[in-house]
Amino acid sequence: MKIHYLATANIPSRTANSLQIIKMCEAFSLIGHNISLIVPNLICNNNSIKNYYDLRKKIKIYKVGVKKKYLSGIDSILTPIMILKKSLSLGNDIIITRNLVISFFLIILKKKHIFEIHDDLMVGGKKLSYIFKLFNLLNSKSILKLVFITHELKEYIKKKYNYSNNNFEILPDATDIKSEKNFKIKILEKKKIGYFGSIYNSRGIPLIIKLSKIDKNNDYFIYGGSKSEVKKIIIHESENLKIYPQISFKKVKKIIKKMDILLMPYTNKATISGDYGNIINFMSPMKMFDYLGAGKIIISSNIKVLREVLIDNFNSILIKDFLNIYKWKEQIDKVNLKKKKYLKIKKNAILTSLKFTWKKRADKILKEIK
Repeated sequence: MKIHYLATANIPSRTANSLQIIKMCEAFSLIGHNISLIVPNLICNNNSIKNYYDLRKKIKIYKVGVKKKYLSGIDSILTPIMILKKSLSLGNDIIITRNLVISFFLIILKKKHIFEIHDDLMVGGKKLSYIFKLFNLLNSKSILKLVFITHELKEYIKKKYNYSNNNFEILPDATDIKSEKNFKIKILEKKKIGYFGSIYNSRGIPLIIKLSKIDKNNDYFIYGGSKSEVKKIIIHESENLKIYPQISFKKVKKIIKKMDILLMPYTNKATISGDYGNIINFMSPMKMFDYLGAGKIIISSNIKVLREVLIDNFNSILIKDFLNIYKWKEQIDKVNLKKKKYLKIKKNAILTSLKFTWKKRADKILKEIK
C-alpha cells in the first residue's frame, strides 16, 4: 500500500511528536508498505535522521515550502495546504495525519484518510475545532478511522465533539527498546535513578532535584531539554545529580539500560512542547513504553490515564500522594533489586512492553483498511 504520512513536525528534532511520527513511518515500512513522510521545510539540526532516531530503514521524506524556523499565523494554514497538495500530486492509497488543518481539507475534498488524535482538537486551533464540533466533522465519511492514544481521550472527544461513529482504534504509543529477560542480580552501593524527557516543572523536575538533596545514598540523572532549558536548572547539579541536555534516541536506548530505577514524577498538570496546555488526562507518554522496554523499576505518579498501561506492584510502582517528596524517597529506599518482588516487576515491565511495539501499532491502524 502506498501510504503518505502528512505532518507539520520538524524532522529531526527533540520533540516527542517528531519521534512518534518517524517511528510510525518506519513501522509501516517494516510491515511492507511504501511510506512517504511529507513535512514543512523547517530549520532543523544537521543530524542524520536514520542515526538520530536509530532507524532500521531509511524513510522517504519530502520537505515542502521555503525554509522557516517555525510555523505561525497564516503559515499554520498555508503550509498544511502545501503539504496536502504535494501528497495529492504524488498520488497515494491512504493518507494518515495528526494535523487538524490537513484533516479538515481532506474532509472538504472528500478524500479518505486516517486521523490520529493525541489531545483536545483545540490544540489545532480554537476556531477550527469549533467548526469540527458545529458540523460533526469527526463523523465524516472521509475519515476511515480515528486513532486515539488513550480511552480517556476517546471519551473526552466523544462528548465534546459529538463523535458517534465506531470507526476508531485506541492505540497508546509504543517502543522498540528491548531488554534481556534474564537479569543479572546486582549488588549496588548506590542505585542509578534516571529521568528522560521534557524538563518542564509539570514533569516533576523540581521533585527530582529535591530528591537528590535528601537522598545522598543514590545517584540521580536527568536527560532532557534544550541547552537553554538546561541552563535554568544546571545550578542544581551536584555530586549525586547530573543534568544533561536531550540526547538522540539512539543514545537514549543505550544509557537508559544503565539505570536501575526510572522516574515519571508527573504533577497535577502536564504541559506539552513549548510548556503550554495540559494533557494530564489524555497522555500516553512514549517514555513510559521506553521505560517498560528497558526492563527497569519504574516509579511513577499514580495518574488515572497511566493506569491504562501501568499496574502498581506488577509492572511498576505507583505513588498516590505523588506531590509528597518523602513518599518517593520511601519507595526508592524499599527497592531491593535482589528481591524476587522487584525482579518480577522488571520482567513484567518487559512483557508489557512487548504488547506495545511500533509494528503492532502500525498493523492495527491499517486493520480493515483497503
